[in-house]
Amino acid sequence: MMPAMPRPPLVLMLAVSLMASGPMPCMAQSRPAIDGIVLEGGKPVAGVALFLGKFPGKNEPCTDVGEVIPVAADGSFSWTPPRERERTDAPADAGAAIATLTAFCIRHPVKGVLIGAMLFMGRQEPVAIRLDCDVARPHRGGNGPHTVSSMLGQPQYCAVAPPT
Repeated sequence: MMPAMPRPPLVLMLAVSLMASGPMPCMAQSRPAIDGIVLEGGKPVAGVALFLGKFPGKNEPCTDVGEVIPVAADGSFSWTPPRERERTDAPADAGAAIATLTAFCIRHPVKGVLIGAMLFMGRQEPVAIRLDCDVARPHRGGNGPHTVSSMLGQPQYCAVAPPT
């Protein structure tokens, strides 16, 4: 005859059950990987700086500097976002409906701060975007997939390049 196995108290079983069904941390990429080139009239711009706007939902999304993106002498740049841990109350696949807005900003040495592009992507959709930027030619919205118009119709200076 087998010895009887001790049973855990009901309260302990309930606590474990509730912890398993509560919010679970998951890794999410909330911003796209971005690479490309920034030029002025087809030539590199000395002293140009790139950054992500800290609060992209504002009417002036490039007022506050978030993460800085280094620019090479030839105008090329590349940035990969960190994978961010976040808590969610929903199952992992329910996050697909959640999307984020990223302001890609250009600080020109003469023209000041310009909106490069307003980038829109789903949380469950890791995206790599190539931007072709020319600060001599502003665009007005419709700059390719994953872009949206900036607030108040402000011009944008980057277009999403087609996938290669």
